[in-house]
Amino acid sequence: MMKKTIYTLVIMVASMLAMTSCTHNNGDIGLWFGTWHVEQVDMDGSPIDGYMGNNFFQFQSTVFQLRYTDELHTEMQTVGRWEDLGNEINVTFPDERLVWVHLYGIDMSKDAVNRFKVESHSGKDLVLTLPSTNGHTYRYHLKKWG
Repeated sequence: MMKKTIYTLVIMVASMLAMTSCTHNNGDIGLWFGTWHVEQVDMDGSPIDGYMGNNFFQFQSTVFQLRYTDELHTEMQTVGRWEDLGNEINVTFPDERLVWVHLYGIDMSKDAVNRFKVESHSGKDLVLTLPSTNGHTYRYHLKKWG
């Protein structure tokens, strides 16, 4: 009887620890953590007409994910790394073979550094600017998702 009780307690504690570790981002849930819907993309100050609003930026720890979801809820994602530098974030994609999602202006080539300037960040709304390697400047308007 005692063995069964101890076994049950160990399983319960392990389950609780596993559940909390997934949601706390190493104990730090900051302004960036979570999913951000890319509502609009501008190029050189004008909205890109063909952008459908199907992309999401996701931040956790040092992992960055660019996700695409279509109207049938089919999803594709590309995973990279990100770094918060205060008024700028750097995003890199270390493995070109795993690039499945592209978004206007973002350089997906191996270890290219995308230096996004943070124009505004309210916790619910975010505006990032990216001077691209193609000579254009892109502005991404994001809203916290969920």
